Amino acid sequence: MKKAGIITASIVGVLLLTAWIVPMFFRDKIVSQLQQELNNRLNAHISFRTDKVRLSLFRHFPNLTLQTDSLSIVGQSPFRGDTLLSTRAFEMSVNLLSAISGDKLKLNGVYLDQPRVLIKILPDGRANYDIYKIAENAEPTKADTSQTAFTLDIDEWEVKNGLVRYNDQSLPLDVRLEAVDHTGSGSLSADVADLVLNTRAERITVTYDGMEYLTDKKLDSDMKLRADFEKAVYTFAENLLRLNDLPIELNGSISTGSAPSDTSMRFDLTYRSPESDFKNLLSLVPGMYSERFRDIDVDGTVRFDGTVKGAYNGTQIPAFLLNLAVNEGRFKYPNLASAVEHIGLDLTVANATDQLANTVINLKKLVADLGHNPIRGRVLVKGLTHSAVDADVTAKLNLEELTQLFPIDSLTLRGLADLNLKAKGICDKTAKQFPVVDGLMQLQNGFVKSMKFPEPVDAINAVANLTNRSGKLADTRVDIGNLQLKLAGDPFQAKGWVQNFDDYTYDITAKGRLNLTNLTRIFPLEGTKLAGLIDADIKTKGQLSDAKAKRYDRLPTSGTMVISKLNYKGESLPQGLVLNTARLNLSPGKLLVEQADGLLGTSQFKADGFLSNYMPFFLDENQSLEGLLNVKANRLNINEWMTDDPQPQAKTAKPSLIALPKNIRFTMNANVDQAVYNKMPLNNIKGQLELADGALQMKKVTFNSLGGQFVTNGTYDPKDLAKPRFAFDINIANAEVAQAYKHLTLAKIIFPLAQYVIGRFSSKFAVNGRLEPDMMPDLNSLTGNGLVEIIQATLQNNPVLERLFEKTKLTDLRNPNFKDLLMKVEVKNGFVAIKPFDVKIKDNIVTVSGSNSLEGDLKYTLKLDVPTGKAGVQFANAFSSLMGQPLGNVDRAKIDFALNGNYKKPQLKFLGGQTATEVKDAVVKRAKNDLKEQGLKWLQKLAKTPKDST
Repeated sequence: MKKAGIITASIVGVLLLTAWIVPMFFRDKIVSQLQQELNNRLNAHISFRTDKVRLSLFRHFPNLTLQTDSLSIVGQSPFRGDTLLSTRAFEMSVNLLSAISGDKLKLNGVYLDQPRVLIKILPDGRANYDIYKIAENAEPTKADTSQTAFTLDIDEWEVKNGLVRYNDQSLPLDVRLEAVDHTGSGSLSADVADLVLNTRAERITVTYDGMEYLTDKKLDSDMKLRADFEKAVYTFAENLLRLNDLPIELNGSISTGSAPSDTSMRFDLTYRSPESDFKNLLSLVPGMYSERFRDIDVDGTVRFDGTVKGAYNGTQIPAFLLNLAVNEGRFKYPNLASAVEHIGLDLTVANATDQLANTVINLKKLVADLGHNPIRGRVLVKGLTHSAVDADVTAKLNLEELTQLFPIDSLTLRGLADLNLKAKGICDKTAKQFPVVDGLMQLQNGFVKSMKFPEPVDAINAVANLTNRSGKLADTRVDIGNLQLKLAGDPFQAKGWVQNFDDYTYDITAKGRLNLTNLTRIFPLEGTKLAGLIDADIKTKGQLSDAKAKRYDRLPTSGTMVISKLNYKGESLPQGLVLNTARLNLSPGKLLVEQADGLLGTSQFKADGFLSNYMPFFLDENQSLEGLLNVKANRLNINEWMTDDPQPQAKTAKPSLIALPKNIRFTMNANVDQAVYNKMPLNNIKGQLELADGALQMKKVTFNSLGGQFVTNGTYDPKDLAKPRFAFDINIANAEVAQAYKHLTLAKIIFPLAQYVIGRFSSKFAVNGRLEPDMMPDLNSLTGNGLVEIIQATLQNNPVLERLFEKTKLTDLRNPNFKDLLMKVEVKNGFVAIKPFDVKIKDNIVTVSGSNSLEGDLKYTLKLDVPTGKAGVQFANAFSSLMGQPLGNVDRAKIDFALNGNYKKPQLKFLGGQTATEVKDAVVKRAKNDLKEQGLKWLQKLAKTPKDST
C-alpha cells in the first residue's frame, strides 16, 4: 500500500513537473509568431510587455495559456493616438499539440482583464476597428489563413470589468458601457456557429444626436446567436436582456451586405417584454431605481413590443414600430402618505417608410393622479419636419403635496403650478406655419428651500402664455408676466413678450441681483462649481429685421450687468475662471465689456472689448456674432491648458480635433509679459488671434524665447473635420539651436541634426499640411520651404562626422566649429530636401545635398574638398586605401560619400575621389573639347553661307 502511494505520488509529481517545464520550450516560439502575425496582419501599433509574457498549462488545461500584462492597440492615420484596445492583462489559450508539432499554432481562447475599448466611426464612415491588412486587388472572401502563423479556432472568450464605448459620428450615436463582464462561446472558425453570449454591465448610457435616451441603466443580457459567417447573417434564437428590471426578448436577424459596395445593414427584428409588471417599466424612470425601489408598492400592467425591418445606410433607415401601454398603474413609497394612482399610458411610435422624417408619434393617452393633482394629456405628431400636431395637455400640481408622493428629502417645496396647452395645425418653419395654440403655464407663491442652505428661494410668481390664432408663424406670441422671486432676500424680477417668430419682435426688462453661490446651494450642479454675484438692470425692445439691418435707432436698448467675485469651474473648464469684477454695458449695437479682471486658471488677466450684432445672434441661428477683446496678462501658464494633464486632479481627454463655429467673427489682441509652454519660457508676447468663417488665424504674434526673437503666423482650419488643415510660418532671429531642438516639434521633424549642434541660428520657414485626430501633423502631408542660417556653431558628438572620420582620418571633422552657413530646405511628400550648400571646416570644404524622410531615413551626398598638405599622413593613407592608389604630390583631394541609414546609425558608402591634378586635367580636356566643338560649328556655318556672286 505504501509502495503504491509512493508510485502514485511520483507519477503526479512527474506530471506536475512536466506541466511546469513544457511551457518553457514554447514561450519564445509563440511570442515570436504572435508578434510577427500582429505586425503582418494589422494596420495598428500593437504593444505588450514581452518580458512579462508567461506560459502555463494549468490555466486552461490541456491548452497552453499565454499571459501578458498591459496589451494595447493604437490606431494609425486617421486614428493616430486613439486607443482601440488597452487591457490590464491579456490571455490566450493555444492548442498544445499544435505547439509541439511545430505546425501552425491553433488559437482556442481569448481572455481580457479590465479592457478599455473605443470603437470610433468618423462622419465619413471610416472606422478605427478596420485595421486588418488586405492585399491590393484582393477579392473579399473568407479570411485566408494559409499564410498565417496562427489558425483561429476560438471557441471561448471572456471580458472582466471592461469599459466599452461606441462612438459613431456618422449617426451621431454614442453608447457607453461601464463595469462590463462578458463570456462567450462558439466556434468562430466555422462557416455557421451557435454562439452563446452572456453580458453584464453596471451602467449603460445611450446618447443620440446630443440627447440622452438611457442614463446609467443596468444591462443584463443572455443571448444565443446563430452566426452564418459565410452569408453574414446573424439570427437571434433564445434571447433575454434586462434594462434595470425591464426584460426584453429579441428575435429575428441582422445581416450585412456581401459586396464591398453594399454598406447596408439589414434588420428583421421583433422585440417584446415577456412580463407585464408595471414595476419593471418604472425602474427605467430617472431617479426611481435606487435602494428604495425594491420596497415600493406597485400595481398595474404594461405592454411593450415592436419591430425593426429594413435596410440601414447613409440614406435609409429601417421601418420600425414601438408600442408602449400602461393600464391602472399605481405606486407608493413606504413611509409616505400618498400614492400616485390611475397611471395610464398609450404610446405608439411608428414609421412605415425608410425616411426618418416620416415618423409618427401618437401619445393617445397620458393620465395620472399625483395625490389630488391630476395630469391629463394626448399628443399626436405626424412627421418630424412638416409636422401635423394635435395636442391637449393639462396638469395641476400642489408642490407641497408632491413631497408626500416622492422621497424628496433635501428640499422643501410649496406653491401651485398649472399647465394648460391646446395645439392643432402644421408646424413647419420653412413654410412659416405654426399650430393654432393656446397655452398657459403658471406658478403662484412658489417656495424652495434646501437643507444644505438655510435661506430659501421664495415669493416665486410667474405667468407665461403661448398663443397663435391663425396658424401663421408670424402670429405666434409668448408673454412672460411679471416673473418675481427672492433669493436669500435679494429680489429679482423680469417681464416681457416676444412675438412674430418669423421676424422676432420683443420687449424685455430684467432687474435684480442673482447670488450664484446661494442658487447653486439650493439647486446643485453636479461636477460644477459656480459662485458670485450678478447685478442686472436691462431694458431692450425692437425687431429682428431692424437689428439685422443695423437700424439701431429703432432698437432702444440700455442697461448694465455688474459681475463680482464670479468663480466657475466645471468639466468644460477644469482650470477654472475667476472674475473679480466685470461690467457689461448694453447698447442697441454693442455689448461693451469694461473693467474685467480675474484669473484664468492660475493666470491673472485684465480685459476689455465688445460684442456686436449680439441681439440678432441670440435670436436667429443664421446670424453671426462679432467681437473684439483686448487681454493683458503679466504671466500666462499655458501648460495647464495642455490636455495631457492640465491639473493633477482633473480628468481630461486626449488632444482632439475641435470644430470651430462659422457664425462667430472674433478678434483677440494679446499682450503678455511672460508665459511658459512645456518648460519653454516666452517673453513679451504680442499678437492677434482671429476666429472667422470656422477657422482660427494667428497674426504677427511676436515673442522672445530660446535666446532669440520670434515672429509667427498661422491658421487652423477644421471646416472639413475629416481632413482638417493647418498652415504655419515662423521667422526666428538669433536663437539657440539646442534649445530649439529641445522645445520645437518643427525643429525635430525638419532638422534632427540640431540635437548635435551648440550655437545660434536664424530661420524663415513656412509649412502646411493636414492634422491627425490627436492634433499632430500628418507627416506625409507636410509641404513647406525655407531658409536656415547657422550664425555660429559647434557640432559635437555627431555620429555622421564620427563615421566620416573613421573613413578619412581627418581630425578636423571631430567637433568642428563653423559659421555663416545657409541652407535652403524644402518639405514635400514626407521628405526634407536640402539644396547643395558648403560647410567650411577650417580649410576643408564639405558640400552637402540630399534629403531625409520625416521619420529620419537619410539619403545624402557628402563631397569633401581637402587640402592634402594639412590633412596629414593618416588622411593620405585613408585616401590611398579608398582609391586603391597613392595620393601623390597634389595640393587638394576630393572624396565623395553617400550617406544613408539614420542620424543615430548612419551608413557611409564611398562613391569616388579625385586629386587636384586630375581635376585640372579634366577641366583642360573639357575646355579643349568645348573649343573644338565650337570651331566645328563655326566652320559648318561658314560653309553654308552663300558666296557673293559679284
